[in-house]
Amino acid sequence: VGIIAISESQADRLSTYAQTIKVCRSILAELEFEKAPKDDDKHSLLIACRSRLSDEAVTWLDAAFVLTNDGPSYPPLLGTGGNDGRLEFTNNFMQRVAELIVADTGKPAPRSRDLLEASLFAVGAHDRLRKKPNDKPTGQFSPGAAGGANAATGFDGDAVTNAWDYVLMLEGALVLSASVARRREDSGPQALSYPFAVRTTDAGYDTAGAGDLQKGRAETWLPLWGRAASFPEIAALFAEGRATVGRRRARDAVDFARAIGALGVDRGLTAFERFGYLQRNGQAYAAVPLDRWAVPDTPNTRVRLLDELDEWLDRFRRVARQDTTPASFGRALRRIQSAMMDVCRYDLRDRWQALLIALGAAEQTMVRSPGTTARERLSPLPSLGTGWLRAADDGSPEFRLALALASIRALDEVGPLRANMVPLADWKRWPRFKTEGGGRAPRLKRDPSVVWGRGELVSNMTATLLRRCMEAKRLGLDALPLRGTRPARLDDIGAFINGELDEDKLESLLWGLNAVWLDHEWEPPNYRGVLPAGYSLLKLVHLPHPLEHAPGAEPVSVRYDPEVSRLACAGRLIDATDRAAHRLRASGLPVVTRGVPETPQMARRIAAALLFPTSQKAVETMCDHVLLPQEQQAV
Repeated sequence: VGIIAISESQADRLSTYAQTIKVCRSILAELEFEKAPKDDDKHSLLIACRSRLSDEAVTWLDAAFVLTNDGPSYPPLLGTGGNDGRLEFTNNFMQRVAELIVADTGKPAPRSRDLLEASLFAVGAHDRLRKKPNDKPTGQFSPGAAGGANAATGFDGDAVTNAWDYVLMLEGALVLSASVARRREDSGPQALSYPFAVRTTDAGYDTAGAGDLQKGRAETWLPLWGRAASFPEIAALFAEGRATVGRRRARDAVDFARAIGALGVDRGLTAFERFGYLQRNGQAYAAVPLDRWAVPDTPNTRVRLLDELDEWLDRFRRVARQDTTPASFGRALRRIQSAMMDVCRYDLRDRWQALLIALGAAEQTMVRSPGTTARERLSPLPSLGTGWLRAADDGSPEFRLALALASIRALDEVGPLRANMVPLADWKRWPRFKTEGGGRAPRLKRDPSVVWGRGELVSNMTATLLRRCMEAKRLGLDALPLRGTRPARLDDIGAFINGELDEDKLESLLWGLNAVWLDHEWEPPNYRGVLPAGYSLLKLVHLPHPLEHAPGAEPVSVRYDPEVSRLACAGRLIDATDRAAHRLRASGLPVVTRGVPETPQMARRIAAALLFPTSQKAVETMCDHVLLPQEQQAV
């Protein structure tokens, strides 16, 4: 109905449209196309249209497709070249124009003004809801008005469309065509050089489905501004609109969020409305509003910390999205990406902690899938700068203790604490996994140093303590490999021993903090806390350096007795403290107390706490607790 009315119109108002239809028909006749062309024929048709149609018509072509060396590519806003399945946007558009303009005269139809007021100002909006015989669905653009199942009080609902809504919608889509033909960066198969368009990301919104990533048609982040603007201003915004991360354009929603957080977008905007083109009704697509992102008043400089993840994350993302990869990788990736978007929006410590935890969980996923990790040559988390500590430190004892454990450094052939959690071939600035088995079946190496498993935190800590002490004995080291660059506070250790902390949070943070590069010493304030005497006795014989029991005192070397830690980890605290006291006395240190009997569970917690590195001030406090004061020793 619409195409016939416009093509036969004699009105000046529709003359350009009628002439465009005439040229298109002549092109089809010359190419002898009687049905929809495919592949190379379609390419030839599109080239002919671009070369022969008027500039006004080519503006639509720029919005609907991009010609590349590999054939046509379709920006996401207009489906696959101006259609959504069997619904043709242009055919629907011409029918709406025929409703609003009398084709013979070019004058407005009787109800055109009322419908325009309803569209622009919501005046008489009830007219929009009145079903008319030739109403058609709007396709992906207005899912609520598309009709279908559950769209009304009954089982089914009709499509309801204000003709002006549809006309203005497609006219507005032309604004996004200005930069399509000019920007042909290699951004992937979805022609993502389209203004403010990025690849689909199944993260950052609550309705994410398992198939969104595979079946989504990318996303559009449409800008919002808070003042009146002329059409040339709006056209210029979309023509030059860009979002950048470092020196490259944003490729997905995570990149776009990073660009907004760091003010890498054109200025003058207040927010972005995020739309995804997703399958939400069988195989039909819908433009789903996913979220609204405000542009911050001041730059979030910490967003630059995410640059440190780029190379590692690109490889992990590629592997996680393969069909043959375990689903756990995809879940880990979605968790990371959601956390990254959160820190871009909310520069809060708990959000940065959530990101560290998500990164640590991804490393656990790699360790638990040794075949996939080795076959795809994945790497552990990259070394992160200390800026991550300032971003994530919430002042909690769980964070401080996790940081203390993560700071336990390597000593000779004994690696850092991280080497007891994952099989590391290198623990320098660029960590690598140990692998074994070549050819088609490589896997992460079964490293006896890796003793951290899926059990509770206390069990993992005691196993790690025993392993590191055993390695020191086996290698004949002069010191125990328990030294850390971020010593723990005694009051935090006391809270751990008493079971007063969130141990799940502590362990989750530890996995992420393992990646932070802690290369210089830091001395905490001396918070004494209340500690069991048994802990002080055991800790003084598990120091990674000679014992200095008082300022200016001569350091005393206390020979390590492996039986002490074994008994403590077995829950036999009295036996362990007796042997510890014997070692201290044998080194010339007068012990004035002994361990108080504890339950086996408490004894194991005390043994686990021996893994925390402590400062010299803390050592002096523990000496005051269990040794005879120096002035009395002299007497």
